[in-house]
Amino acid sequence: MVKTKWLISIGVVVGLLALVAYLGYNLYAPKTGYVSYVYPDDLNVFEGKITNVKVAPGKIEGVSAYDRNCVGDVITECDGGIKTAEYGILNFHYRHDMSAQPCIHMFGPEKMTVEILDSSGNAKVTRTQDFSGMMH
Repeated sequence: MVKTKWLISIGVVVGLLALVAYLGYNLYAPKTGYVSYVYPDDLNVFEGKITNVKVAPGKIEGVSAYDRNCVGDVITECDGGIKTAEYGILNFHYRHDMSAQPCIHMFGPEKMTVEILDSSGNAKVTRTQDFSGMMH
């Protein structure tokens, strides 16, 4: 009888410790912010957001100017510069798979088409040279 109560007590304590550890991990562990990556149908198209100026929806032409702050292993987040006549240099923050889709300025300046989707700066950038076959 005493031995059974002792085993039940240990079981309850172990269960409570496991519950506290589980809740602590889920509530206080840092979140990575990872979102699954979906490959674009066209590897010459990048989706992201213009982050440095207020833009209006529409389509404009530009030339790649830089790639900076590239973070990540295979799936990378980058800031790419696109020089335009309308807005000056746009900072385009985008995600891409480095193994399949080179950065927008990886091969130097090249012409880009920027489709600004909304006034929040969401945009689709298309490179005019096809480098999609070079990475495989």
